[in-house]
Amino acid sequence: MSQKLLMRRSLIFLIVFAIVLPICICVLVALGGLLGAMGDEVGSRVLWRVSLAVGILWPIDLICLLLLQGISLLAGDDQTPRTGLE
Repeated sequence: MSQKLLMRRSLIFLIVFAIVLPICICVLVALGGLLGAMGDEVGSRVLWRVSLAVGILWPIDLICLLLLQGISLLAGDDQTPRTGLE
């Protein structure tokens, strides 16, 4: 597998998780609140901790995405991208 293809797939993977993780956090917090309102304190606490774990993964994902984009920029080919304004 070529290095560019691996870099591109890794970037796509990290971008997808950067979009999906905040949605998961919101759903887990809302479901935990719903369970708490229904009287299921154990389920509410479990979902709160799972959402906290996902909330910790989200900034880690964003930092990895930033680093991988920097690496791909530095390791990229020497061609300048065309903007269409020339």
